Amino acid sequence: MKKAITMMLAAAMMLSVASCGNGGESSTGSTTGGSSAAGGETTGEKVKFSATFLKNDWHGDPGDMEILQELADRANVEVEWQVYPDATWKDKKNLLITGGDLPDVMYMGTLDSNDIVKYGPQGMFMDLTELIPQYAPRVQQAFDEVPGYKDACVNAEDGKIYSVGRAVAREVQNYSEMVFINKTWLETLNLEVPETTDEFYEVLTAFKTQDPNGNGQADEIPFAFYGNLEKPRSDYTYGSFFGSFGYPDNSANSLAPHFMKNEEGEIVYVAMQPEYRDAIAFYSKFVQEGLWDKESFTYNDLSAYTAKGNNDPMILGGFIAFSENFIIAPEYVDDYVVLPPLKGPDGTQTWTYNGLSNSNISGRLFSITANAEGKEEAILRWLDEHFDPEMSIQLFLGPIGTTLTKDENGFIDYAETPEGMTYSDFRYGNAPVHVPSVIKTEDWDKTVRLMLEDQSKLPVVKEVYAPYATWSNLLLKPNQEETTYLLGKGKDINEYVNKMQVKWLTEGGIEEEWDTYLAELEKMGIEEYMEKVKAMDYTPFGQE
Repeated sequence: MKKAITMMLAAAMMLSVASCGNGGESSTGSTTGGSSAAGGETTGEKVKFSATFLKNDWHGDPGDMEILQELADRANVEVEWQVYPDATWKDKKNLLITGGDLPDVMYMGTLDSNDIVKYGPQGMFMDLTELIPQYAPRVQQAFDEVPGYKDACVNAEDGKIYSVGRAVAREVQNYSEMVFINKTWLETLNLEVPETTDEFYEVLTAFKTQDPNGNGQADEIPFAFYGNLEKPRSDYTYGSFFGSFGYPDNSANSLAPHFMKNEEGEIVYVAMQPEYRDAIAFYSKFVQEGLWDKESFTYNDLSAYTAKGNNDPMILGGFIAFSENFIIAPEYVDDYVVLPPLKGPDGTQTWTYNGLSNSNISGRLFSITANAEGKEEAILRWLDEHFDPEMSIQLFLGPIGTTLTKDENGFIDYAETPEGMTYSDFRYGNAPVHVPSVIKTEDWDKTVRLMLEDQSKLPVVKEVYAPYATWSNLLLKPNQEETTYLLGKGKDINEYVNKMQVKWLTEGGIEEEWDTYLAELEKMGIEEYMEKVKAMDYTPFGQE
């Protein structure tokens, strides 16, 4: 089978799609026949299969996670974990796909929508459309009950399901990134929380030059973020700052970077607007003068970023993050306050509404490859156990008895984080988190306590950011032809735009090179690109 997949992929790379489609039919057409014996369901023997595990900076070893072992025991399976660092997965994935040596299950965030649209119909991943109702009734129930969830899992090109994600309702993620500034340093320097872009510049300049941590060294980093546009993270980067000049920017959208839409449905390609140019020209001096940490553009993962927030004495004046607890050591969290959207030169204040683009509902955390033929019933039984309500909670938050507690009434709460350990270390050390699961809106504070970070963040984002969140990321639903275009010309345009954005922020020169930049975009086909994107199906603003 692996040889067949390799040959199929070679053909696919030569654009022989029709041939690959025939291979797909043969590999998936017999999935329901004879799987009972092959899967061990009639004999009671454990079914062994391999699965990927993407390990981030906080994750423990999946083989040591008791909740994953309990999951396997419930389904009578044995999982052989193939562990990969999240930071280097993209390159490894390409090698696995082109080589055809895929595991039985692509698990966690190993695939994106482009992979599914491109390879699903070719037979690389099994069609689960009819198998889920037959072998995974809890998953089917989630499809029926959670708005938008099944749509997120359906391949737009052929209407089939090749992947399953999660449906964890977290309103707080609609405004994923937050900005924090060191109030202790402000008080030390007799400064106020900045309200305008100019005041922001003045405060960061003071942080750099006036030794606010009092150690007699010029070791302060006035402001940091995660800005590697080759491996983007929308909840840790600076694009919403551009909103002070008219339009926030989102370089992290996998299919429609730099496109934004407003409440009226107007779609704008931000990276060609004069306001975008003015924003970059303004913030470029921050980078060149050492007010924005230049290393922020080169991080490969969050570990180097979080290291900046775990120094003693503290060296970080401000930062962008989903939550302050993800960057700052616990003993310093109270030193920081939230920075609201800044007023630009003409008083403009806007922010980004993320909506469905932030993984509240996702469809790409589980796929069965053609190499697992004959094991699909057992694997889907394992998947279905993910959707047991209590199991979903533990996969997302950690096991009861370790990271969670359960009272006599069955209510689930949080155990105390061990001393010397962050909550992220505690949680991710005991749970995979980014796996198929379902936690509905009504489950929070009824079955399980609202997440601690959500308790503190939700009222803040509603008060501080929601009033200014007038622009949203564009959540596209392209068909295969449109996806091919986005991964071809669209990708080329995006890479050029990102390269120039970082160049101008780190080196300057946008005013002098702007016209040349626009002319190059014209040569690359920007008008066609914008027309195609605007014509694609997309989720309306704020729709859940």
